[in-house]
Amino acid sequence: MTGGDLVLVGDIHLDAPDARTEAFLRFLDRMSSTASTVVLAGDLFSLWIGLPDMEQEHHRAVVAKLVELRARGVRTHYLEGNRDYRISRAHVGTAFDSAPGQGLALEHGGRRVFAIHGDLANVEDRQYRTWRRLSRSAPVWGLFRALPRARRRRWAEGLEVRMRDTNLDYKKTFPEDQVRAYGEGYLSRGHDAVVLGHFHVEKDLGRIFVLPEWSASRRHLRVSAGGEIGFVDSPE
Repeated sequence: MTGGDLVLVGDIHLDAPDARTEAFLRFLDRMSSTASTVVLAGDLFSLWIGLPDMEQEHHRAVVAKLVELRARGVRTHYLEGNRDYRISRAHVGTAFDSAPGQGLALEHGGRRVFAIHGDLANVEDRQYRTWRRLSRSAPVWGLFRALPRARRRRWAEGLEVRMRDTNLDYKKTFPEDQVRAYGEGYLSRGHDAVVLGHFHVEKDLGRIFVLPEWSASRRHLRVSAGGEIGFVDSPE
C-alpha cells in the first residue's frame, strides 16, 4: 500500500490456535488496508523453529495470513528473536520480504528507522548471551537436525519451558541504562529512531522506542507516511 503506515509489533508469543491467535490474525487483516510495511520484532510464537515438521497449526495459520498480506502488497519483515531459529531460510520470499538477525534499516515518512529484536541490549546478562551463541551454532543445529522428529519435538517443548523459567533476575526490572546505551550506538550511525522489542514493556526514551508485548497490550508503534511516530492501540 503506497503511502501507508510503517507498523512495528513487539513480542506476541502465540502458543496455540486460540483466541489470541485469532485476534492477531484479525489485526493483520486490518493492517492490509492501512499499512505499507509491517515489521514483526521477533518472538511471534513461544518457540518457532523454521522446519516444516516442527511447525504446528497456529504457526501455519499465521504464516498463511502473512503470505496473504504480502499478496495484497504489504511489505513484511521479521526480526529473529531469542525464541526464533532459522526463520529466514524457511519463510523469506513467502511470508516475509526479509528476516534479518542483525536488525533492519528502513526509511519511512522521511525517517530513518533502525529496528532490532533487542535481546543483546543487556550486556550484563552473560548467561543468556552464552546460551544464545551456543544454541545457534552450526554443531548444535546439525545435532538437532539429526534427531528423529519425535525427539526433536520433545527437545523443543523442553527448551520452551527452560527459556521461560531461567534468568528470572534479569526479567524483573527494565535495564534502561543498557537499553539507552545500545540504542545510542545505532543513533550515532545516522538513524533517526531505534526500535527494540524483547523487554515486553512500552517505553518512549526519546528517539529510542521499546515495543510492548502485543498479546497483553494490543499496542504497536506506528510511523505515519508523514513521519509521525508513536505508540497506538492496535485495531482488531
